[in-house]
Amino acid sequence: MKSLFLPATWAPPVLAWSFLLLLPFGRSSELPMFIMAILGGILVWRHGKAVVWEGGARTFTLLSLCIWIPIVLSVPDSLWFKKSLSTALTHPRIYLAGIYLIWMLREELARERLLKLSAWLMIFWVIDALIQAVVGYDLLGYAYPERLNGLFGEGNWKLGLTLAMLSPIVWEYFSRHGAKWHLALAWIGTAAVVLLASNRESWIVFAIATLMWTWIYARRLGFSPLRLLVPIVLIGAVAGTVAYEANPKFAQRVNLSAAALDFSYAGLEKASSERMHLWSNALMVAESHPINGAGARAFRYAYPQFARPGDIFISPDGTGAIYAHQLLLEVGSETGLIGLAGLLAFFVIFIRAGKGLSLHPLAWAAWVGLFGWLFPLNTHTALYSAYWSLLTGWMIAISSARPLKERGD
Repeated sequence: MKSLFLPATWAPPVLAWSFLLLLPFGRSSELPMFIMAILGGILVWRHGKAVVWEGGARTFTLLSLCIWIPIVLSVPDSLWFKKSLSTALTHPRIYLAGIYLIWMLREELARERLLKLSAWLMIFWVIDALIQAVVGYDLLGYAYPERLNGLFGEGNWKLGLTLAMLSPIVWEYFSRHGAKWHLALAWIGTAAVVLLASNRESWIVFAIATLMWTWIYARRLGFSPLRLLVPIVLIGAVAGTVAYEANPKFAQRVNLSAAALDFSYAGLEKASSERMHLWSNALMVAESHPINGAGARAFRYAYPQFARPGDIFISPDGTGAIYAHQLLLEVGSETGLIGLAGLLAFFVIFIRAGKGLSLHPLAWAAWVGLFGWLFPLNTHTALYSAYWSLLTGWMIAISSARPLKERGD
């Protein structure tokens, strides 16, 4: 136990890394998060303000409150009181785990080790997924269904988006610890898997992350970002064309997305997998529960009140869509204007925190990936769900971590 409080040992970065290691395997990633939450609680008990309100911990605390307070305030009149209450009561575990991460990452050695471990884990995900794409099975024997899913297993479509968020960690590591061709292969490999995972949200996240990271990387090298971005766009276009011709599953997904190009309601409805009317109903949920929303995670009980007969999102048990599939609509419908105000404050604090962050490789990479996920002009997975709240919480903490000398300790 004592070694977990010593950032100069291997134990803290391995514990932080094990969260990523277990992400593909159901709820098992909750275990390292729970352990880190306990350790974070011990740190708060021992050191108080020193660990929650100094250096990057202050930013992390404010960002966490922007999310948690609206969840709490949505509970009293929630349409699914039990779930909203449990979400409010369990969310602080993410905060306490983040406090531990920030405390641990104040040491340079811990940051370097976590960056290395995380980058090589992502490379393993990429290799495993590409093997699945080529031979039809990954290293664990998972078959290639309609979308590439690698280690995440059948029916679990989180690979593409998760890798899109974490890819900047791979690029940052190889840009500093490898040759230029290593970095090029790392980008091509992550791009190929994200493309073949056929999640349109992940395509946008990956594109945003690539643009932002490449821009700063080019500046670091001392030349115009366009010298890198133009070849990247060309390579992406060629890779997409090859994948379209060679992979019918990917081609089917692209054809579905292309239906939006006629800019008609029917085309947009088809391209978005019939989410246009889902978003329309989400707006009505938000309008009917304007202050504190229908309740965090209670969207499924609010949705049927506005659904038309035959709505494809209505389940046999009478509940509706699990979430709104769009960040602003999810927050607005589930936690109301309070949640939207919290989200606005979150964006302001988060964007300000990104200033000068490129000097810190691990924090910068996490910030870029998280910014891509949070970018509001996209479809989104559920912010308040267990998997994504854990992953975004981990990344917020990593992006908030600062060196010991910057904390004034």
